[in-house]
Amino acid sequence: MNYSKLYLGCELSELTYEKVKNFFVVEKDESDKIEFKSYYNQNEKNHTEKENGVIRAICGLLNSEGGLVIWGAPVGQKVSGKKEKVFKGALSPIDKLIEKDRFISRITDLITPSPKGIKFQPLEKDGKYVYVIEIDQSFYSPHQFRNIYYMRIDGQTKPAPHHYIEALFRKVTFPKLEGYIVIDSIRTNGESYLMQISNMIFNKSKLQNEHDIYYRVLLTV
Repeated sequence: MNYSKLYLGCELSELTYEKVKNFFVVEKDESDKIEFKSYYNQNEKNHTEKENGVIRAICGLLNSEGGLVIWGAPVGQKVSGKKEKVFKGALSPIDKLIEKDRFISRITDLITPSPKGIKFQPLEKDGKYVYVIEIDQSFYSPHQFRNIYYMRIDGQTKPAPHHYIEALFRKVTFPKLEGYIVIDSIRTNGESYLMQISNMIFNKSKLQNEHDIYYRVLLTV
């Protein structure tokens, strides 16, 4: 799923600071597939805590169907008649450049098993940065952030209950393997036969559980 195109109308690589700014001209709500992270979150005291909040959100999205995190979004506001906050107006950009490789390295260090399919796009204007992170649906869930499983529910990232994690474990699939045997030659040697064969094994899934596989061929006459 291309979440950047779904929500922001273009590929992640084509995004600009202005496009994200224009996205919040009208009120936006969070969902189970998109989270808005303001840099001025009063519950996160320093930059490391703010980064950890983003990584926690990534973990929750990995344990669902993937999604999008916009870090540097407007500060969420309470409005009459709605339980959830809405996001509209000026962005809350980060005043420092975060290197993509360093951030991805932090994700792989703090989330287990290490996730794949995470794209990190920095957008800059006048020395201020907004970061858009696209998360593909994971084939290796459930994931933990600092030994806690998280999930997305009602537009929020929350610790996942046992039954949810149990259901994710049941979704884990085994590799889909296909094997072929080709008879290259058959020779007779008295009352016995000498057969030379070639074999091919294909892994058609995204999983690879073993690096040194073995197999056995049984023949009946």
